[in-house]
Amino acid sequence: MFRRPDWLASLFNRAPYAAKPAARHHGPAGYRNLYPFVLPTLGSLLHWKLAQWWRPRPDHRPEMVPLSAGDAAALRANHQRTSVTWLGHASSFVQLGGQNVLIDPALSPRVSPFRHLGPKRQVPLPIDLPDLPHIDLVLLTHLHYDHLDFPTLKRLARQPGGAPDFVVPLGVARAVRAAGVPAERIVELDWWHAVERGSLRVLLTPAHHWSNRGPWGDLNKALWGGYLLEGAGLKIWYPGDTGYQAELFHEIGLHIGPVDFALLPIGAYEPRKVMRAQHVNPDEAVRIFKHVAARKAWAVHWGTFILTDEPIQQPMAELAMALREQEVSPADFMLPAIGETIWL
Repeated sequence: MFRRPDWLASLFNRAPYAAKPAARHHGPAGYRNLYPFVLPTLGSLLHWKLAQWWRPRPDHRPEMVPLSAGDAAALRANHQRTSVTWLGHASSFVQLGGQNVLIDPALSPRVSPFRHLGPKRQVPLPIDLPDLPHIDLVLLTHLHYDHLDFPTLKRLARQPGGAPDFVVPLGVARAVRAAGVPAERIVELDWWHAVERGSLRVLLTPAHHWSNRGPWGDLNKALWGGYLLEGAGLKIWYPGDTGYQAELFHEIGLHIGPVDFALLPIGAYEPRKVMRAQHVNPDEAVRIFKHVAARKAWAVHWGTFILTDEPIQQPMAELAMALREQEVSPADFMLPAIGETIWL
């Protein structure tokens, strides 16, 4: 694919999405949430991890997670239709406006700073990078290892035909450059700012989360968020990792709703004392579905890695319960198979 050398000026035009007050999320030592956020103390985290040694182990049943072999040939042949493919956990492949987009691609056997330690993939990767068409654009939501996977980024940097373009929150570019992606391929965004790439518009939306890469020194030095993709008359939204704040998602809904298709996280939520501030559970995901007036949604961020205490298959049952209680049809908020593609 021919790429103009001045793509940064001609395709990425930084502009605010709407008039906003002063950036309250910019603090003297980094970034902060719009609403009160208390990180779990080191003591509570240690207690949680140590308690895992004497508590009964969760009954993880990865064989219950729906898995599809995918249709890589159809994706490679597609140049016009809009499609969304769930690759597991937070990783999704989107074809919109004739462009191929990866969101938070974590396609390695583990999501960890270590090669042989850390959360291991529990289900096979349905479609790998060589099976996909040339990637034009990568969207990264924040620095955590299950969303910014360094080995996957290094592979993308060496992609035949040239590295993709990257859109990332403020402060994340440094990690992307370290993976070998040229600086001119990367654009950083603040909340409620957008860039345009050809026929696509990419907007960074706020999230209630936090950020770090190493154990010391970089806490909240880089921003986090979600993305609204607009193109071909459609709006596709992924909120990124986030805790539930009704006011925040009400505001987001006012600015971006109604959304045609949402990728909503439903996993990595137990124990709630530790995870409530940073990850939504299925009930809260359905509430977010309503806040942004989503026409359709897929449940993501579950069923792939064991990161927290709930059994890997548990989000399926809890989502079904939440949909019944909140009177949302499972045909509207769907539970896809890993590797499944929906054509919009």
